[in-house]
Amino acid sequence: MASSVTEVSNPQQGGKKGKDKNKDLPVLVDDKLAEVNDSIITLMGRVNEMEKRIEELKSEGDLGELRGEM
Repeated sequence: MASSVTEVSNPQQGGKKGKDKNKDLPVLVDDKLAEVNDSIITLMGRVNEMEKRIEELKSEGDLGELRGEM
């Protein structure tokens, strides 16, 4: 009867690949956080522009145009 031996790596030994991934993780998290932060800043700018436009239309009393833009 033939037997096959499967080599199983020891997780305690820790290969280079595992160490590289752990070092890169904080960098990846920082990059993703920067992307999210940029998106939030962009969206907040758009919201502020919309709020200003709404206030302009309210002050002009042009409710028809306000409804149209909404």
